[in-house]
Formats: sequence, structure tokens, C-alpha cells
Amino acid sequence: MLRVLFIALSLGWVSLGQAAVSFNRDVLPILAGKCFACHGVDQAKRKADLRLDEKASAYVERDGVRAVVPGQPEASELVARIFSAHVDEVMPPRDEVGLTEAEKATLRQWISEGAVYETHWAFETPEKPKLPGGGKWGHGEIDRFVLRRMAEAGLSPQRSASRETLIRRVSFDLTGLPPTPGEVDRFLGDTSPDAYGRVVDRLLESPRFGERMAIWWLDGARYGDSHGYDNDLENSQWPWRNWVIEAFNDNMPYDQFTVEQLAGDLLPNATGSQVLATGFNRNHRINTEGGALDEEWRTEYVIDRVQTMGSVWMGLTLSCARCHDHKYDPISQREFYQLFAMFNNLDEKGFINNLRGSAEPRIRYKNSEYERRKKKVEAAEENADRRKAEIGRLEAEYPFVMIMRDNKPRKAFILERGQYDAPGEEVQPGLMSALSPVPDNMPMNRLALARWLTDGQHPLTARVLVNRLWEQLFGVGIVKSSENLGVQTDWPSHPQLLDWLAVDFVEHGWNIKRMLRQMLMSAAYRQDAATNSERLRLDPENRLLSRGPRTRLAAEMVRDQALFLSGLMVEKHGGPSMWVYQPAGLWREVEKRGTFKQDHGEKLYRRSLYSRIRRTVAHPSMLLFDAPSREVCTVKRSHTNTPLQALALMNEVTYVEASRKFAERIIANGVTPGERIAWAFRAATARQPEPTELALLTAGYERRLARFRAQPK
Repeated sequence: MLRVLFIALSLGWVSLGQAAVSFNRDVLPILAGKCFACHGVDQAKRKADLRLDEKASAYVERDGVRAVVPGQPEASELVARIFSAHVDEVMPPRDEVGLTEAEKATLRQWISEGAVYETHWAFETPEKPKLPGGGKWGHGEIDRFVLRRMAEAGLSPQRSASRETLIRRVSFDLTGLPPTPGEVDRFLGDTSPDAYGRVVDRLLESPRFGERMAIWWLDGARYGDSHGYDNDLENSQWPWRNWVIEAFNDNMPYDQFTVEQLAGDLLPNATGSQVLATGFNRNHRINTEGGALDEEWRTEYVIDRVQTMGSVWMGLTLSCARCHDHKYDPISQREFYQLFAMFNNLDEKGFINNLRGSAEPRIRYKNSEYERRKKKVEAAEENADRRKAEIGRLEAEYPFVMIMRDNKPRKAFILERGQYDAPGEEVQPGLMSALSPVPDNMPMNRLALARWLTDGQHPLTARVLVNRLWEQLFGVGIVKSSENLGVQTDWPSHPQLLDWLAVDFVEHGWNIKRMLRQMLMSAAYRQDAATNSERLRLDPENRLLSRGPRTRLAAEMVRDQALFLSGLMVEKHGGPSMWVYQPAGLWREVEKRGTFKQDHGEKLYRRSLYSRIRRTVAHPSMLLFDAPSREVCTVKRSHTNTPLQALALMNEVTYVEASRKFAERIIANGVTPGERIAWAFRAATARQPEPTELALLTAGYERRLARFRAQPK
């Protein structure tokens, strides 16, 4: 009775005017972050045999005590424990991160209101919600959801961005490059109502679109030009990168894009292109160091495939279930190794000493073209040395590429503690039953997995994709934690909009270009990015979209913009990667094998997408601007600020060369310093400088020129 009185006095009864608690929005994040580690899915780590993720376990009586008594917080042991002042009783324990007073109040209110449990929202198949009522603002369905959310928060939309801002924004978002002054002029001169729509359509049809999208996809696919680990010798996976670029440019439906990469080799009468697509699963690192244990590393490759698939397509951290049942999400260790069984049937080795190029299984890139041209060379060239050299060039142009081929069935086991040499119970291939119905009319293999992911009923696949596309355009996803949509994810800023987009995406054939166009045509995207104190107070991170997006350029865009503005960029699409400028002696400094042989000529000036990535010693400038090393799957890049970024822009050879060539262009575009500076400003920013900006820059130029004349040496 004293404990009940203490709880009542500590917190008081729930006010009648207090907003109702939502389990998914308010309670689940608290339980997942503070309670599930000891009272969740993982049986091995579970304390007191209590699960707070399941209502049956939470409600049941144990030794005369019930953790949760719906409607009766004063009778609930959970409430007593979280408010307890006794060191031996309080939960979470004192050596763990405790609950805040607000979190305690939320849990108590939830129990008082009936302790209603809900399935995690992201694990429910999305349904298309009814559109909110239309207002005077907006261009489509997206804006209805955005406007309603703004109104609920007491916000109003920002004015539209200027045309110069808008074409620069959308050009970077769709091609990774800025618009030319001519493209800006044509847009400014087009007064028709659909002028902006025509710009969007032109950019979506540009071959640059596939290159821009490929950079994003290659991060998740952990694509690199070397095998990783200590030796880190070169591979020849670039033809798979070509496939990705072409798939995006051809607007391949995302369900087909998924099926071909996960299981193209298992399709009936699979084409060479479909088999090549499965190179996605072979982009992992390969150990080529002497002394490595073959089975240990082969097991690591299979685990990597499972983890990467989970991150890329489902936004889940499957790696947590390698050693034990997942602590938060409904994924058992058994189910992890059932997925493992699907990727385990390749005739591959875990260790290949000093491997350069491709390991088996592999195919020759465009083999029919290679054979035709090889026969032509053999017939036309009589000199043996020249014939051998020419065939060598052909082999470099059509290399072997690592792919998937289920040609060695293997048994799979639950690995105790995730160790390759500790096999436990044997498992058969299978899927995660908690997410979506498992197909029963096909063999349980990678093709079944791919079909399951894209059947339109899977709760995660479409949500994950549209959220990440949204993140590309708006800087942050509708779900901020775009890398993880499991139980520990953030609550969506616009949950109904996310579900509407996911269902609409599936209904219209998994059409990526159409989805991007919908987002880009919205008034929300077209807003000016300017803000004020009121917007910052009510919407500090712009989660409610009370202003337009203001995002940083990706590492590749920083370099590509410099090459583009200077006129140095060489635009050739596809092909092998290039060794561009890097700091002298870099490989020696980190004791890396091999001698760096820089490429020359136009190879130095292609888009950054085609720069070689040696994973253990990736290009420092790319790393400085937050590009991943591609050693492992990365579905969300970090954002950092460091003085080294400024130093790289001032001193790295690429930027020094680009600045000199840009200066030559500036001199050729004007007579007076003011004219030249105005031209340069517009070329770089897509807009004319304000008079004060032009005066400031001109004065700075004159000051530096005078200093140089006074001290030319």
C-alpha cells in the first residue's frame, strides 16, 4: 500500500486533457532503448524470464506479481520498479542508462490507458491512407500530407525558391553536377507552366542520372576495385558497376532490379546480363593473405552477403542475429542461418593466395563480343607477340567478373557464437516469418528470397527504398534512421505519407524515376531554404519541411563540380576505374603492397565514380568528405566538419589544376575584373551576384593584385 501511495504522490493521476499515448510512437522507443536488452527477444540474455516486447509475457502473473496490469499502474510491478528509490529494485539497474522522468511518466500513462500493445509499425504491410484535404498550397498528393503536418505544428510553407536555386538543386540531386549557364538561361526564358517539369524530365533522361544514382547504390553494395584486407590486390568487378548505371538509366523496375541482383542466375534461361547482376553478392572483401583459414573466410563471405542483403533491402541489422537471437527485432539466430543457407552454395574458396582479378565462380564480361573480336584478331594478326598483346588488351576490356552460381550444395548449421568452427543444429533455407508470409509454392532459395522481398506485401522493401530516395532529395528521410527500420528506429516525421508513397510505388510498377519525379515536383521540395527564428524554434531540423532542403554535396560531387566548372571533366560513360592523383608515398606510408602508378591524360579527369577505390587505403580526399572506404556495406553516409576539408580544397592537385583552368575560363569571359568575377560567380552558383557580393569580391581581387605587384616574387 505504501508503494502504491508513493507512486500516486510521485506522479499523480493522468490528466483528462493529456494526449493519449501511442505504443509505437511513444512507448516502443523507450522499451527498445532501455529494456529490451534484458527483457526482449534474445532468450540467452533474458532476465527473470520476462519479455516486455510481448504482451502475454508482460501481463502474466509470476509469484503473485504482474509486470503490467492494464489500466492499473498502481498494481504494475514495472511502474513500481521504474519509480523505486531502492538500489536493488530500481529498473533499469543503476549501472545502466536510466529512464528520464518524462519516460517514466509515459510508461505509467500507457499502462493507465490500458497498456495496449501494437506490432512495430514498420513490420506491418503498409496500406494506402486517405489523402488529407487539399489546401491552396501544393502541387500534388505529397504536399497534402506535408501541409497538414505543418499546420498541426503551427507552421506555414516557405516561399518558392528562385529559379536559379531550383535548377541548381535539382541538377545536383539528379545528375551530381551543376547546371551550365546556358541551361539556366533556357529555364529562365521558359515561361510556360511546365517549364520546371521539363527540366526534371530532361535530367531524368540524362546518362548522368545513372552515374549519380550508382554512387548511392555502390555504397550499400560495398563496391570497390580491390579485394580488401592486408594484401588488398585489385579485382575486376567494374562491369557490374556498368550494369548498375545502365539499369538506373533504363529505369529498370525496382522489383526486377532486386531479383536480378539477388538471384539473376536462378531465373529461367538467365541472360548474361542477369547473371552479371548477381555480382552484387560478390563485392565483399576476399582474403588473399598467407596463413588465412579457408573455411573461416568462406564463412565470413556468406555472412557478409546475408548482412548486406538485410541492410540494403530491409533496413535491418541482421548481423545482430549472427551470434544470438536479435535483442530488439523478431529475428532469431536460426532464421539468420536459414538465410545463410541460401547464399552458401557456391563453389568458392575462402583463401586464394595473392589473388588478382576474379575468383570463381565467374564469367567473362560480354563473352560473345570478346570471342568475336578475339577470333578477328587471331585471323588478322600473324605476328605472335602482337597477337598476344592485342588479346591481352581485349581481356582487359572484357575481364572476368565474379558472380553467383549455386554449383556446390552445402549443409548449413547454426554457428555457436557465430564461429565458423562451432557448428550446432543443421538448418534448411528459410525466411523470417515475422515480417511477411513465406511463399510455399517455390524452392526455398535466393530467388524465393527476392520474390518475397518484392511481392508487394513485404512491409519493409518499398518503405526502405522510398525513404532513402526521400533522404537523397531532402537531406533526411521521413524516417531519420534510414539505415535501420527495426524496433529501434526513429518515429517517422510523416508516417502516413511514408505508407502512401510505399504503396503508390508498388502500385505503379516499382518505378524509380516516377517516384523521384513525384518528390521533385512537390511544392515541399521547391521551397526556399531560408529560415527564421520561429521556424528554427518549431522545426529546428526541418523534419516538418517548413522550408526547402539545404544539403551538403557528396564527396564525389565536390570533386566533379571542380572538374566540370574548370572545363577539365571528360565525360565518358562506363568502363574500368582510373588511378587519379593521390598524395605521394601514400602506400609506402601505410606499408601497403604494390607501387602506385598514376594514370595520365583524360583518365585523370573522369567523374569520381570511375576513380579506383583501393579499400584499405581509399583516396584521402574522398574520405575527408565522408565517402566510405567500401570495405563493408554503408547505406547512410556520415557528415563531418574538419579543417582538413578546407586544406584539401586549397592544396590537393586536382583542385589546384581545376582552379588554374577555371581562372583561364574567367579571363576569357569578360574585359574588366567586375565582368569576369560576375561570370565566374554565376558559373559556380547558377545566379548573378548581388551588388554587395560583387563589390566585396572585386575589392578582394584588387587588394591581392596590388600585393602581388608590390611583391611579385
